[in-house]
Amino acid sequence: MKKLVNSTLVILVLLVAFSYHANAQKKFKGIITYTIAYSGTIDAATAAQQPKLMTLSIYENLQKMNLPIGPVNIDIITNGDTKTQVTLLDIMGEKKYYKMTKEELDAKIKEKPAPEIKYSDETKTISGYVCKKAEYTEKDEDGKVTSAVIYYTEELGGEELNYGGQFNKLKGVPLEYAVTTPDGTISTWTATEVKKGKVKDTDFLIPSDYVELTAEEKAQMIKQMGGGE
Repeated sequence: MKKLVNSTLVILVLLVAFSYHANAQKKFKGIITYTIAYSGTIDAATAAQQPKLMTLSIYENLQKMNLPIGPVNIDIITNGDTKTQVTLLDIMGEKKYYKMTKEELDAKIKEKPAPEIKYSDETKTISGYVCKKAEYTEKDEDGKVTSAVIYYTEELGGEELNYGGQFNKLKGVPLEYAVTTPDGTISTWTATEVKKGKVKDTDFLIPSDYVELTAEEKAQMIKQMGGGE
């Protein structure tokens, strides 16, 4: 009887362990397409010049945001496991990139107060996913407040995926969010398609035709993109 009990316990432990491992491996791989709309204090001419489309490629804890802005194409690759980030810039065919180490990303995060995140049980279905609501508020070094109402899902990724990104510390992937800047401009980003597959880990490597920025160029670029020096 004792042997039977011990054998049963071993089997149960193995089943639980296997179940946990299987669930842990179920990480999303795919591409999310967002449309972007503008309202608030922004005038029509300025709104017309803003980006209207963004894609987010995800491979487990890797993500790549692609945002075309006129003649400039920006890709930001974040590795949620190594806590590193690469920004790729294609400016009318001139292709350059800069890397941020974990130490640099940590320093960037610490430069400003931690975001205030209020989670709610309110839900909304977006592109087939039931999303929960969160209110995300952060201040810059001058105390100016940027706020966002977010609908996110934990089915596509978690806090690791958001490390060092626009919604650092958010516990899911946002499928809709309305961002209000200090000047009253509102941009609303809505996922219109979530397509599984179509990505591989090599999609997150630095292309061979990109040239690394010098330290001085990198510092200037980070400053221009709002990351401080």
